[in-house]
Amino acid sequence: MRITVLDDDLGKKINPTVERYKVFLNGEEVKHCFTADDEKGQVICGVFIDGRIVLQCGEVKRQTLQGTVRIERCE
Repeated sequence: MRITVLDDDLGKKINPTVERYKVFLNGEEVKHCFTADDEKGQVICGVFIDGRIVLQCGEVKRQTLQGTVRIERCE
């Protein structure tokens, strides 16, 4: 399954105010995810340095992480 909050992504578009998910990469929860794909083993999330978000050209800088991805829907 692939979930996303990005408009230009091919995954299942979710509305974070209506439905919530937890994303885990190699058993560790990943915060601030934009896209998670458990089949490709890929997570795209925001970049933070010293707890502060990093901007690039006026947008949140993104990083792509690889590994074992688990997506859980929160109730």
